[in-house]
Amino acid sequence: MSTGTIYHHLDSLSQLIEQGKNKKYYLTDFGVHAYNSLKENIEVMESSKFSKGDYNSPLLKFLFALTPIKFIAFEEKDKKYNAVISFAILIIGTILCGLNGFYSLLLFFIKTSEDIYKLTLISHVVLSVIFIVNFLLYFLLVELFCRLFYRKKGNTFNFFLSFPIILYPMVIYLFIHFILLSTGLIRITYINFLDTVLLIFFQILSLWLLTYNLKVSKDLKIERGLIIALLLHYGSFTVVLLLSI
Repeated sequence: MSTGTIYHHLDSLSQLIEQGKNKKYYLTDFGVHAYNSLKENIEVMESSKFSKGDYNSPLLKFLFALTPIKFIAFEEKDKKYNAVISFAILIIGTILCGLNGFYSLLLFFIKTSEDIYKLTLISHVVLSVIFIVNFLLYFLLVELFCRLFYRKKGNTFNFFLSFPIILYPMVIYLFIHFILLSTGLIRITYINFLDTVLLIFFQILSLWLLTYNLKVSKDLKIERGLIIALLLHYGSFTVVLLLSI
């Protein structure tokens, strides 16, 4: 081919490839998405980007303002840093869950039937371990649903690495609850009600983070990711309701 013809084709592929500093050409994020769509024989390729109309939604703007995007859509060079942040979230959540005397079930927390101040050290440790087990169960269920419903098997390690990020709102809730518990304010009726409202708010934020993570890591459309998030959430809510009865 002539040089002009080559550059014509490169220009036509400008959304799919880009030239690096070493003058070599690489697939862009959209190019990788296009390649994966072709590899999986997907007849209609769905864009991995939000439309401009989506960004204009006040709700999405609010959610994005609370979304640590760089820790979900992280680059290869930031993988180690992201792993440290994810590990820190799990450790803090583990400690706080034990201190609060909570059994964890996905995004729900169930108070132990015993007096929190009479719990033994072993009981606190067990509750902390349950938090880690719950995290692994949550991840496995989401991964299973992705594979069963939408045949999304790729990018599992990066998805696992960024999965603790969706729990950061719940860790914030656990910290606030621990402060209220330590000061005795949780016994006040309206403070206890506020604690419940905060739990619901942070659950909603975590559900959004899971939905966004599924879009980034699994190339799922927002509505498909939301279906998985809500199915698991209401499923766990049903279990909590039955246990309370």
